[in-house]
Amino acid sequence: MREIEVALARVPEHKKDNEAAVRDKFNALIDIAGGLAFVKPGDSVLIKASVNSGRPYPATTDPKIVTMLIDLLVKRNPSAIFVGDKSAFFRNTKKTLRNTGIEAAVRAADKAYAPLPIRLIRFDDYVWRERYPSRDMEEQWEITPGNYLFRMPKMLYENDPYLRQQKLPPRIDHIIILANVKTHVLAGFTLGMKSYVGFMDNESRHLLHTIPHRNFFRFGRMKPLNTQRLQERIAEILTLTPAPKLVILDGRELIITGGPDSNNPIQPLPSFKKNPYTGVMLAGTDIVATDAAGVALLKTQKGTTRWIRRHSIWEMPLFRRARELGLGATQADKLCLNADSEEELFVKMSWFLQ
Repeated sequence: MREIEVALARVPEHKKDNEAAVRDKFNALIDIAGGLAFVKPGDSVLIKASVNSGRPYPATTDPKIVTMLIDLLVKRNPSAIFVGDKSAFFRNTKKTLRNTGIEAAVRAADKAYAPLPIRLIRFDDYVWRERYPSRDMEEQWEITPGNYLFRMPKMLYENDPYLRQQKLPPRIDHIIILANVKTHVLAGFTLGMKSYVGFMDNESRHLLHTIPHRNFFRFGRMKPLNTQRLQERIAEILTLTPAPKLVILDGRELIITGGPDSNNPIQPLPSFKKNPYTGVMLAGTDIVATDAAGVALLKTQKGTTRWIRRHSIWEMPLFRRARELGLGATQADKLCLNADSEEELFVKMSWFLQ
């Protein structure tokens, strides 16, 4: 039996607006998770943010947390730090990054730490690389044999000429996922693994969600959308992409119904009630274990969706498929929640992870 740790830290509600207190807890979280020693001098790092829309945290990544993570990474003497994402295909990534404050946070860090390049990346603007599926995935996704499954940014796999032209490191050495803890009207929930959808180009994202589209000339018939198959596909994406070195889930505030843009069951309409505050942040090197702990946090909330309440974590399609593909932790492993304080909430989370 393997023992896999997931780090936890909690910001008390009376300190939630105290930036120094949040920073102290965030730094403690990273230390508990093992630190950033995997970043060697001269390495390039990508912070994969979660910016599906232009709405503020918790719908999208908190720019203050981005700044705190950059401050820690700078101490490791990297060659460059990138912060990137691609918003939903019906939204403009440039606008969403600006509206959420991510753009301003990255520019401020770039200025503060010059000459170290700290750059904002919109994956829409860079070279894509085609990724081909295995034979069984080819049949499940109903793709014509020989056609690619989806396209991902080339910088994740090999040198990107656009980055080289900008005199930046042409390839990403390390990926750090910085996501939130939210429900999702289609996928059930969105955490670290679902964050990988933000790497995909528009056509690939259409295929993932099985929405009919005029660009589907290269695909066969489409199956109806359902949460089970969508979760399974999310796990399958990770078989063709580099694994993250660290996964951070910012669950200080949760979206427990609707999602990913708001707590309204009808997306993308605005929220109609206050999001619950937990103050919890999670981090781990195993993306499956960290996501499982994130779902456990959602399950502690009485007002969360019926689907999340009814299903055991390890029998959810995402974790079942991840187990089949060998992506990380399974129910057979011992998941240890390593926290900086004793909280009743953490005990509840441990119970749901059994």
